[in-house]
Amino acid sequence: MITQTPWFERKFDFTFPVGLFPVIISRLEGTLPRIMAMTKNVSETILTAKPNDEWSAKEQLGHLYDLEELWYGRVEDFLTGKEVLKAADLRNAKTHEADHNKKEIGALVELFSSARNKLIDKVKNIDEATAAATALHPRLQTPMRLVDHLFFIAEHDDHHLTKIGELVRET
Repeated sequence: MITQTPWFERKFDFTFPVGLFPVIISRLEGTLPRIMAMTKNVSETILTAKPNDEWSAKEQLGHLYDLEELWYGRVEDFLTGKEVLKAADLRNAKTHEADHNKKEIGALVELFSSARNKLIDKVKNIDEATAAATALHPRLQTPMRLVDHLFFIAEHDDHHLTKIGELVRET
């Protein structure tokens, strides 16, 4: 089996056309149904298992929810013309402190759903010029367009959805 590349080792190429914006929005909309399908009828034991002391499926989902505030804040950064995007907490303190394993899976899904819908509602009708607006990504130290930021979110979603899928299949 091929081991998934760690998130912080990923490299990104933001040279695709702004015209991929609708596809990226579709990917962002698709995260919730994928989460629901992966976690439906999965036991609490499996959802909270922490193989190798890494995040459980619930913690992976909770992490996706925890980052929605950052993603939305960065959208605001683009829309208000900031030169540098808000920095992420690279230690993921919010996720480590949230105790997502004690939450019901339905509650976690609802939290994520609400936050993701807010993000999608904010960007779904923007124009091409706004989608092409740029700011510096603080960790990557590269200029990023708003459409690139949304692609980055979709890639991050897929990274953690893959982890959730592995956890619910392996445990």
